[in-house]
Amino acid sequence: MDLEHLNARGAASPGVRPAFKRTLAGFCLVLALGPALSACGMKPFIDGRREAGQTTPIGPSTPDRVAVCYSSQSATPAEVTALAKTECAKTNRAPVFDGQDQFRCALFAPTRAFFKCVAP
Repeated sequence: MDLEHLNARGAASPGVRPAFKRTLAGFCLVLALGPALSACGMKPFIDGRREAGQTTPIGPSTPDRVAVCYSSQSATPAEVTALAKTECAKTNRAPVFDGQDQFRCALFAPTRAFFKCVAP
């Protein structure tokens, strides 16, 4: 900013302020809508966290009980079940719904459904 835009008290002239307000409003809008819009595209995933270099899970998923994290805003029950079916199929078994909990997974996938893998 050059000196022509400053008034006698050293403050920016009114012509500069509206542009700043529009920029600030746009920035706030992006911050507010960003998480909501990104939640729309979140796909369900297996909660099978592991420590680096380890094969033992620290997450709730095991070969006998699969935990699927998802958002009810972006995933259908059929998609969640299909993911559990794929995971149980690795051990030649089928998924059976075993309950769910809330706010135990990722921020944008707050619901976690549990499936037992049982013999078909």
